[in-house]
Amino acid sequence: MKYIIQSLLFLVVFIFSAYSRPLPIGSNPQTIKTIVIDAGHGGKDPGALGFGLKEKDITLKIALALKKILNEKLPQIKVVLTRDTDKFIELSKRGEIAQDSKADFFISIHCNSVPKGVKSPHGGAFYILGTNKGQERYNAYIRENEVVIFEDNYKDMYCGFDPKSPEGEIFHSIMKNVFRNESLNLAGKINTEYIKMQRYSYGVKQAPFIVLWQSGVPAVLVETGYISHESEAKYLGSAKGQEEIAGMIYNAINNYIAEIR
Repeated sequence: MKYIIQSLLFLVVFIFSAYSRPLPIGSNPQTIKTIVIDAGHGGKDPGALGFGLKEKDITLKIALALKKILNEKLPQIKVVLTRDTDKFIELSKRGEIAQDSKADFFISIHCNSVPKGVKSPHGGAFYILGTNKGQERYNAYIRENEVVIFEDNYKDMYCGFDPKSPEGEIFHSIMKNVFRNESLNLAGKINTEYIKMQRYSYGVKQAPFIVLWQSGVPAVLVETGYISHESEAKYLGSAKGQEEIAGMIYNAINNYIAEIR
């Protein structure tokens, strides 16, 4: 049975790769018509908690601010939000929104955290879909993928996936990212802009996040900082911090467009 399941997964990957539509480097910027912005968590899923703040509130405010900037400065691009209010959206639904919108990019916004009682680090990190390496990335992968437990019948929806099991990581580690080049390019530019703000960055990483896999398009997950770190939580919870982070993501998108012109 184990080998049958693995064979079926590889078949899914093959079909997915054959019919996906990568964005060619060097294409005209007008081909970037739609960007989907995903405010992580929401509704009954608050996400990370720290210093009186909820991740779901911060991510929504950054997403709304980013949409506003894009609408003003790049009006030719359609901007779609997976949520624009405090409501719960399944990870699979977020992916469906990206696919139904025929998105050229999917950007998922989050805040990082560590458990209570553990001294919190600070800094941002920028993920593309890939296999997991390293404990810090493993913790982020487990935390963000645990969202599925809020969904009805999540084991049926995600083929029996348990976000805490070794099998859960294996399931995603075999999923090839046919949009790796595009995702890596944009993630690198977001990282560069983040550092320009004189904020500490852990750089561009890869991990098997469900939300990136489900999107089916070039995708980046942005960990904006640690809500469990007192001074960083204060920054993330402020209007100034949220506007600056939205602005730096916009700059990265604009730089990406300029490069492929």
